[in-house]
This record gives sequence, C-alpha cells and structure tokens, in this order.
Amino acid sequence: MEEKVVYDFDTVISRLGTQAEKYDARKQFYGKPDVEPFWVADMDLPSPAFLSEALHDRVNHSLFGYTEQDPSLFEAIRWWMKDQHGVEASPEMMSLSPSVVSTISMAIEAFTQPAEQVVILSPVYGPFFSTVKLHERKVVDCPLVLDAGRYEINWEAVEIALRDSETTLLLLCNPQNPSGRVWQADELKRLAILCKENGVVLFSDEIHSDIVYAPAKHVSVLTVPEARDHCVMAHSIGKTFNASGLKSSFSIVPNPVLRNRLRRAHRRAHSDNINLLGKVAITQLLSTDGAEYKRQLCAYLHETTRQVVEKLGSVEGLVPMQPEATFLVWCDFRAKGDWQTVSKRLIEEANVALSGGTFFGPAGEGWFRINCGHSRAQLLPAVDRICRVFA
Repeated sequence: MEEKVVYDFDTVISRLGTQAEKYDARKQFYGKPDVEPFWVADMDLPSPAFLSEALHDRVNHSLFGYTEQDPSLFEAIRWWMKDQHGVEASPEMMSLSPSVVSTISMAIEAFTQPAEQVVILSPVYGPFFSTVKLHERKVVDCPLVLDAGRYEINWEAVEIALRDSETTLLLLCNPQNPSGRVWQADELKRLAILCKENGVVLFSDEIHSDIVYAPAKHVSVLTVPEARDHCVMAHSIGKTFNASGLKSSFSIVPNPVLRNRLRRAHRRAHSDNINLLGKVAITQLLSTDGAEYKRQLCAYLHETTRQVVEKLGSVEGLVPMQPEATFLVWCDFRAKGDWQTVSKRLIEEANVALSGGTFFGPAGEGWFRINCGHSRAQLLPAVDRICRVFA
C-alpha cells in the first residue's frame, strides 16, 4: 500500500528573487520595501511536489510549441467538479482562459452592451468594479448588510437592481472575497430565480470554492436547478494549489447559447486558451492526489484562521470575521480611527502590509483583509504585532 504524503506547511520558504508581486511591489504600494506582506491573495505555502515533478518532466522535453487541448484535461475538470462539488458537467460545457478575471471581462463583453448595468454585491474583490468600468458599463452596487457579524444579501436592493431593464449581468463571488462567507443553496436559488425572471445572466466566481471549512459546505451555482440555464461558473487552480502564476482557469456554461456567446468573446480577444504548463498543472492537480493535498491544506488553514481571529478578537475595538471559506480574514478596524491613519500605523508600527478595505468598494472602508496563507511561524508574530499596536 502506497504511503500517504504528509505536507509540510510550517517551513518558511523565501520568495525573494522570484518576481512575487506581494514582495516585489511593496515599495510601490506601501512605500516600504521590507514591510511584511499579507496583502496579495496568493499563499506562501508550497504547491504539491507532484506538480513540480510533472512540470519538470514537461520542461525537460525542451520543445514548447503550439499545443492542443488534451481530452484528459477536461476529464480532470469533470472529475474534480463532480467529486469535490457534486457538479455534473460534460467536457462540451467547458472552456479555458488565462484567469477568472479574464472570463469576467469576456462575460461583460458577451452578455452586456455599453452603458448597460452590472450588479455586484460589495464589499467584493476590486476587479469586479474595475473590469465593469473598463468596459464602459455601469456598476450597480448592492452592498451586503452586516448582521450579527455576518454578511447578508440586501434583497430589496438586489430586486430593484435586477428589475431595471438596463441590468443584464450579476457578478457573484461564491464563496465571498474578502469575508469568506459561503452562500447557501436557498440564497443562490433566490438569486437565480430573480435573474431568470429579469433576463439577467448570473456569473459565479468560484475560485475560492475548494478552501471551505466544516461545517460550511460550498454550493456551486451549477448545482442549483433554477440557475443552470442562465449561469456561468468560473474556477481556477490558482487559489487551491497556489498556482496563479500559471495563468490557468476554466469556465462551465450549461446553456449552449450562452456558452457560444462567451466563447466568441474569448476568441475575439484571443483569450480562449492557456499555456502548455497550465494544461499539465490542471491535469495533475485535479486528481485524487490533489484532493488529498487540498484536504491537508484546508485543515492547516482552518486552524490558522481560527488562531488569527482569536488573537485579533482579543483586542478591544478590532472585530474580525471567522471565515467559512478562503485563507483570508476580514477585520473591522473602524473603532481605531480613519482608514488612512490605521493603514499608516499598520505599515509603520506593526510593519505589515494588509489589503485596505476600499479596494473592495466603499462598503469596505475601515476594514482590512489579512492573507493567512502563510506558515504560522511567519504569520502569527505579525498578527501579534498588530494586536500590540492597537491594544
């Protein structure tokens, strides 16, 4: 019987000199080249060794010409979505793209016209705002409501926005970034029905869906019967396996009319494929070995986020959310002053770089997002410094 691999997430691995954005861009964004970075949402935890070995094997071939899309790649996606998320999807429904954001961009191009409206629920990942605006569409922001430390959908605002004849697309972050909120089946069903009644395409960004902590359970929009004929689901190996640099994602669109519209938009932008190493990565990672890596990673991150929330929550005036998903902790610093002052103290006194809440829209002002995808030896001392500064 083959011995199970035990993954080491405690060893600190230096990323200096590897063009890692969160390290190399510190001076540009925070004015301090040695501030400890907990902002960009990739991990400092190692990807599985079997991925490195497969990439080495392909690189050693020494020829890197044009490549086809191997059926085994789509079979890996099909297996993963069924095994991990209960999704039934045939390879014909699947398309490749460099990133989830590029698929969002192409969905805006495919399903909306200039000056039409796109609904988003903030606070949410910043490119939801910026990508809509780059396409000269109008953002209709329906901010989430904070209720007993948990975000809830403002259904009245969403219904009004979706009933507007100028609204043609809703962008949903599922699970939610930055809060780690896991949307429930009844919430997705209600959104899907509202979208269908009003002729709105429902786009579900599920890039964080593999990192979910029990008892929470991710519900893919593809498992909601009311959504399947008017939804787009986008996912990636980027978050789960710390492989964002491989620029490899995929979408699943059950409705053939919507699927072809999205594919045409991708073809016009020449964004309908991924690089050959990304193809190797998807095929290797979306597997039983990848599932075991993910299981151990989630256990490690669950305990890490629990400790971070416990530490921050012990400081009067700091109010962190315990994430149900993601390796991110969203914390309310509003009681500690305006966001500019708090940001300055985080950088200068605690020597940490966090993601400021305004990146996630006006509803995020005064909040900060902490990337917990680090070894505890690196992360927890930084959190302790934050606690001392704001105690």
